[in-house]
Amino acid sequence: MTVRNNKVMMMSNRVSSAFAISALAMSMVAVSSSAYAEQRINNVSVIQTAPAVTQMRLGFSGAPVLPAAYQLDNPSRLVLDFEQVQNGLASRFKEYNIGMVNEVTTLNSDNTTRLIVGLKKTGNYTTAIDGNELLLTITDPKRPVISPVVTKVITNDPVQDVLNGNAAITTTAVVTPIVESSSVAVAPIRTTVTKTQVPADTMVVRVNPLLSPQLASAQVSKQYSYDGLSAVNFSAGNDGGGNVSISLANEAIPVDVQRQGNKLVVRLTGSTVPRNLLRRLNVNSGLVDSIDTKNQSQNGVITINMKEDFEYQAYQSGNQLNIGIRRPELLREPTLEEKVYTGAALSMEFQDVEIRSVLDILAQFTEMNIVASDSVAGNITLRLINVPWDQALDIILKSKNLGKRENGNVILVAPSTELAEQEASELAAQQAVESYAPLRTEYIRLSYAKAADVLTLISQGSGGASGGSTTGTANTNPTDSNSLLSNRGTVTVDERTNTLIVKDVAASIENIHKLIGKIDIPVRQVMIEARIVSASDSFSKELGVRWGILFDGKPDDNRLTSSGLNVDLGISNPASVAFGILKVSDVMLDLELLAMQADNRGEVISTPKILTSDKQTAKISSGTQIPYQEASASGATTTSFKEAALSLEATPNITPDGKIGLQLLITNGTPTIINNQVAIAEDSISTNVIVEDGQTIVLGGVFKNRTNNGVDKVPFLGDLPYIGRAFRKDVRSNTKEELLIFITPKLINDGISRLD
Repeated sequence: MTVRNNKVMMMSNRVSSAFAISALAMSMVAVSSSAYAEQRINNVSVIQTAPAVTQMRLGFSGAPVLPAAYQLDNPSRLVLDFEQVQNGLASRFKEYNIGMVNEVTTLNSDNTTRLIVGLKKTGNYTTAIDGNELLLTITDPKRPVISPVVTKVITNDPVQDVLNGNAAITTTAVVTPIVESSSVAVAPIRTTVTKTQVPADTMVVRVNPLLSPQLASAQVSKQYSYDGLSAVNFSAGNDGGGNVSISLANEAIPVDVQRQGNKLVVRLTGSTVPRNLLRRLNVNSGLVDSIDTKNQSQNGVITINMKEDFEYQAYQSGNQLNIGIRRPELLREPTLEEKVYTGAALSMEFQDVEIRSVLDILAQFTEMNIVASDSVAGNITLRLINVPWDQALDIILKSKNLGKRENGNVILVAPSTELAEQEASELAAQQAVESYAPLRTEYIRLSYAKAADVLTLISQGSGGASGGSTTGTANTNPTDSNSLLSNRGTVTVDERTNTLIVKDVAASIENIHKLIGKIDIPVRQVMIEARIVSASDSFSKELGVRWGILFDGKPDDNRLTSSGLNVDLGISNPASVAFGILKVSDVMLDLELLAMQADNRGEVISTPKILTSDKQTAKISSGTQIPYQEASASGATTTSFKEAALSLEATPNITPDGKIGLQLLITNGTPTIINNQVAIAEDSISTNVIVEDGQTIVLGGVFKNRTNNGVDKVPFLGDLPYIGRAFRKDVRSNTKEELLIFITPKLINDGISRLD
């Protein structure tokens, strides 16, 4: 838990933060950021003005935006982050080799452009603004350091100036590196700005960045992406399928291929689709209808839309991802209406002719070998004109309940029932042979999945599963289709080494390997960060009076109050002024004025953060156990504990389209004293939301505003004009409290491609 004393380490440092109502704060941030929404970097040039001085000129479409910057070593690089600036450069990488600058690499996200300047050595640098150009001067550290150029930035909007904290101060931009995880020295950019006088009737709300979802998202979950796609091509196949070829900018880009109904979704993790490839490609060829490309958060998404059911195979070779699409194989013979015939056309006309003679004529016409069973008999009458010969053969066989089996250029014709009986007997013979097939023993050690869970999938419903490490039971149900084991197979689990011990025939073991290859994969992880921001602003003002009569410098013995004064309408902890007036002989009127004014502002930020796997509940807690006495029915007392803690309990669910569903329970308990007893002041929220990867949203908030006005006075005398002030005490107080809860989930890029 962090207590912030109204200091925000950003470009508006050292300025006290006023209390912000959340809705107004967000709207003011939107107004302040709109000024740079259309900014764009159009060109970058590098010149060497002196042997030890190199100057970069960055051309903007409007007024230049000052960057946040830091330096990296090994190799030396200067990183410049331009918030709310678009990238208008034609090339992502350009080599210069001029002066101290080797090359410049450009990365961009939705609203941030990052320039990475490769340096020959670490140097000193300063910035200046010249019209629509930002000048970056880099000097050799071994030469005398040039004083930084001071640039005055003035806007015409007084509210914008106050929101941006434009005062005559020097600030240091502190930037957390995103790409590099090593600790680096932060290079300051010093800028002097001139404050514009704000009209007296202008209402100004200073925005704490932590209370703004837009700024919180930029600071907490900032991700820099680059264009990871070079081209998308489609080539049609002969069977109605085709091949989708995706050219990646880098072969190390993780690729996730998922089937979603009649769609095939390819997600590029951590890289985006370039602007010129964001389109729909209307293919309309065979199975493939169209191909859509878009960007979702920081990931590029390619959606292949199909017209009907399909099968696919994806593989990657270098930076080339190929996805082959084909029609699914039917588990039955196609009907006459579903078949596609390609034989040569013929015309036949017979009347009451033996079926065997017709088959002989077809064999001579097609030069195929047709073997008819002894059971083939009967006559047929037909008339076919310009019909493919293979279709004619199927029609003749169908009319006589005959079937065929092809083996090379030989066609066997027999009654359908006879063929079915023959195949059944062959299958029974094959199973009899398999029952005597040798058994093999495989030791399959799992990497990510639990062996006990995989055991259930392998032998579910078969009775052939066993836990432990020594025993196993055979699958005694040979007709069980839910098991991957044969009727003689067994599987055993060694929990200590997370190993499956499978004993079965080779075909069953191969099927088990295929299953494990599909499910024994790493589960994606989610980093969840919550921010609980509690801000308070209180003001109180009290004014009282005490007075009495002194005789010879002493109070009257018949005084009315314990303080020795006749009227006591004082306050606690006052700042007082006492003086005597109307001194006549030994009698003096003693008057004491008392006043107190207090103005308190505070902000408490709690930031629990936790990492967990998909669909796994995780909890983090930090706090205090408060003891209390608990009495039982027998009269005995025991000491129990109640937790006052900051806790975050989350269960993420990663959806197929890359979003994150979160079931959250966030609690922030703080011990407090009420009536001399320890109590717990608790802020909590329980909700279920769906969030984009890296998006920051406000889960909820509570705003409280308490206003008290009190008057203590002497009846009648306190209501008199002017002199009634001496018989009255006024107390005024105004307290504002606001609670906001933010959540930011972020998918962890594990760098693993998932093609199946």
